[in-house]
Amino acid sequence: MNRLLDAIDLWIDQRGLQVPDAERLGPTRLPDDPRLSLDLNDIGTVIWATGYRPDHGWLQLPVFDRKGRIRHEGGVVGDGLYVMGLPYLRNRHSTHIAGATADAEALSGHLAERLANRHAA
Repeated sequence: MNRLLDAIDLWIDQRGLQVPDAERLGPTRLPDDPRLSLDLNDIGTVIWATGYRPDHGWLQLPVFDRKGRIRHEGGVVGDGLYVMGLPYLRNRHSTHIAGATADAEALSGHLAERLANRHAA
């Protein structure tokens, strides 16, 4: 991403344009002792999807608005259904891998709370 931003900055400089500086993110940092396992007993489904444009034709649920976009609040669609990677899911960085951290933390917190409440019931 920073190489792309460098190329864009060079293009801007060569044309003498005045624009605000882009946010530069540091390298991904991993903890010294990262979690390497996960108890999957409480997780029923994980869908990992990447691509260039949304195609939700396979999703046969009443979760779409009149323009065919998934209705959600910060990635929470409802009743255990979550989405990530959508434009402005939680902020403008949501569509980028580097911006997924905050979304993943928020959604995993919501999911953990939901599972805890379900087990308590």
